[in-house]
Amino acid sequence: MIPKIKLERLDISRAICGTNQFVGISHVYGGFYRIGDPGLIHRSPLSTFYYMRKFKDVTKVVEIMLHLAVEHGINACISSPRDNVHEAIQAVRKETGQDYYWICSPSTRNTAKDLRPDIFKQIQWCADHGVSVCIPHRDYTDKALDVKTFTIKGYPEIAARIRDLHMIPGLSTHFVESIKAVEDNKYDAPVIVQPFNKLGFESNTDPETLSHRIQDTKLQIINIKPMAAGRIRPREGIEFCLKRIKLNDFIAVGSGDIKFAREDGKILEDLLNVA
Repeated sequence: MIPKIKLERLDISRAICGTNQFVGISHVYGGFYRIGDPGLIHRSPLSTFYYMRKFKDVTKVVEIMLHLAVEHGINACISSPRDNVHEAIQAVRKETGQDYYWICSPSTRNTAKDLRPDIFKQIQWCADHGVSVCIPHRDYTDKALDVKTFTIKGYPEIAARIRDLHMIPGLSTHFVESIKAVEDNKYDAPVIVQPFNKLGFESNTDPETLSHRIQDTKLQIINIKPMAAGRIRPREGIEFCLKRIKLNDFIAVGSGDIKFAREDGKILEDLLNVA
């Protein structure tokens, strides 16, 4: 089983279930994606519409999340506020009878049904839907971040509201400068989401620079996009990241099909149990 580590009061598996495909986000434009045999990468015509159609059936989301939970002990997922993810989490909790943690990123976007694009309304939605870790999305963070003064406008009030609702606060960002902003201002953000992979995909800096910042900070990091949305082979991408993040950091891996989830789960367990 994949080992668990502490995030404040929570015991969360070091590997977390990514959910982009479940909500119709692929990031495969002009890139590659695994199709057919696990481990093979081909140029991909897949679009967000493919995933939206496929995962409209929540049982397909549950199948992947449940497999990772039962077979590998992955007890958390990361997503924005989404109705199908909420439904799937409830099913996994009921089926396993165990805690399953939701790391959720409210924003000023339209995500869940009838949910206003208001950061404070979405924070309340998170609290009402059993979220454990509430991390404002990069849609908020990267717009509010001033890279000259290393401040994040409005965040202290946001973090306080998250704490008031008994969730753990954090930030999701694609900017390396957010780490310094949290450190310099002592913001209440014990965990930060950063895209990290050997290609620098979706990050605003190079992998070496980001690797050093991740290693140097005492903040816990959730490493997203380790395979750069299919541009890097699974074992290669995951191993690269695990060798460079801290032992108390997390890695999030998304799978667009159950056969890929089986492949990724085995790779994660193999690498994490020898790390």
